[in-house]
Amino acid sequence: MPSLLFPTGSVPREAGRGTFNCPACRGSNPYTRVVVGRVLRIFAIQFPAGVYGEYVECGACLSTYRPSALAFTSQEEREGITAEYERALRRLLALLVISDGDIHDAEIRMLQRVFSAVTGSQLTRAEVLAEVKDAAENPTSAARYLGEVVGLLNDRGKEQILRGAAMVVGSDGHVHDAEADLVRRLGAVMQLDDDRVAYVMRSFT
Repeated sequence: MPSLLFPTGSVPREAGRGTFNCPACRGSNPYTRVVVGRVLRIFAIQFPAGVYGEYVECGACLSTYRPSALAFTSQEEREGITAEYERALRRLLALLVISDGDIHDAEIRMLQRVFSAVTGSQLTRAEVLAEVKDAAENPTSAARYLGEVVGLLNDRGKEQILRGAAMVVGSDGHVHDAEADLVRRLGAVMQLDDDRVAYVMRSFT
């Protein structure tokens, strides 16, 4: 069905609660398990249309993880778990700068700065190059990629990712109209409401 005539939306639904060891907080915190349902809107009527995804949200830091994070108990196991918004931001940043598989030193440093500013974590040069290489070997558009992972992100994560995108397009000191339109489109793909997108854009325009 044409999405223009029959737009879809997402409906987060709580599927459980409990306590888990949050990889980001490094401690025991309450969590909420969320299933992100897909709905089809025909005029004012909504119809269930499958599931976008499912995630576990930490009640303290609000980071989201795949439900498999609940099975990890040791600190060693949790070390390899990355919050979904950080995982998505890494790939998005790579997709925004890569064109032919090559990336320059200035772009590497810029991606490191943006990632650190948004997440508070550091990316090594090797990690940036590995992400770019994988993005080149699995080509897709930034919008298509975000559409594939939207079911693993809460609104906080989506907003952080959009901040990263805005920082990249504004890295030359000015956000052009086409670049602003791209950021707005990415916000729409992640189904962020207009107020949140406008808030992010006001910080960079």
